[in-house]
Amino acid sequence: MKYTPLFSFIGSSGSGKTTFIEKLIKELKSRGIKLGVIKHDAHKFEIDKPGKDSYRFKHAGADMVAISSSEKMAIVKSFSEDEESLEEIVLNYFKDVDLVITEGYKQSRLPKIEIFREVVGKPFLSADKPELIGVITDSVNIPRNDVRKFGFEDVKQVADFLVAQADLFMPEIEITGVSEPLLEKSIKKLLQAYRFLKRYKKVKIKIEIEE
Repeated sequence: MKYTPLFSFIGSSGSGKTTFIEKLIKELKSRGIKLGVIKHDAHKFEIDKPGKDSYRFKHAGADMVAISSSEKMAIVKSFSEDEESLEEIVLNYFKDVDLVITEGYKQSRLPKIEIFREVVGKPFLSADKPELIGVITDSVNIPRNDVRKFGFEDVKQVADFLVAQADLFMPEIEITGVSEPLLEKSIKKLLQAYRFLKRYKKVKIKIEIEE
């Protein structure tokens, strides 16, 4: 079974979590990483619109409704008892990604990066948590010296940090002897499925095809 690295970004309301994660997503995607993002909401929420077919199906009693098109798919699922754990969510719905980051899940034991802004006026949330691995802050001082400190503009550095922590990398792929662009693209896509090879620090893949 594939292990999917998970990292949780936490912080008080107003600290800038969503803005930073948005920038981080763009940076990680620019590196070719298939990324999953999970937002934890402690309150009830509704993502479907009254009057839409999917909304009507769900409120008629369906336990799960999926909306699918050629570009994307959305699933609305009811929980009969407790909500699914983060691990269950990743296992069930995030099988095809290289890395998952979350916003929230303060009580989980995931590796955490806290976003802390002094002007918010609230204390650190995870100063004594062993799973804290980094802090993104505008403060000069942080309560722990054994974690990495980043500024709010250090998006690339945070991306480097996550990739290193996950031991995630992109192999170099060189293909020669293929005249069909579609075939070359298909081969690269297939090989990129093997990006996550935790046993190796550096991998270079070279393919030669004789026609």
